[in-house]
Amino acid sequence: KLINFDNSIQPSCFRFYTPLIILYRRTFLKKYKFAQKKINEFLMKKKVSKGKVIEADWIMGSAMLTSRRAVEKVGPMDERFFMYFEDVDWCWRFWQNKLKVVYFPLAKAYHYHGKQSANRGVLTAFFLNKYVRIHITSAIKFFWKHRREKVPH
Repeated sequence: KLINFDNSIQPSCFRFYTPLIILYRRTFLKKYKFAQKKINEFLMKKKVSKGKVIEADWIMGSAMLTSRRAVEKVGPMDERFFMYFEDVDWCWRFWQNKLKVVYFPLAKAYHYHGKQSANRGVLTAFFLNKYVRIHITSAIKFFWKHRREKVPH
């Protein structure tokens, strides 16, 4: 469980991205109920709120723990992802290798989440914020890499 320095809970376990989720989160669409519902499902808000150990599609890479045996089976994080989506891709490969990814809220870590790619209007942000460009570029790499695969679980 990742905690912000104001002691609020930071979202840290998720469903796998879809292009629509990125569109909803990065545009004005996030204001609408249909998009908010999908975003909340992506953030696993209902399950996380119960405070129990749960299976997640992927967890934020800032606080992961795994075994050497699992890493030897799955391989290291893909270095083609400079920033963003390296954790999503790695968790995808864990699931492909029949290894579960779980959110364990009893273990807590403080994490400064700078949100360099925070939305400031999608077009403005894309052209002016290098982190938005990196995030979108990494998303494209991820979707391209796994374009012929179904969600692995």
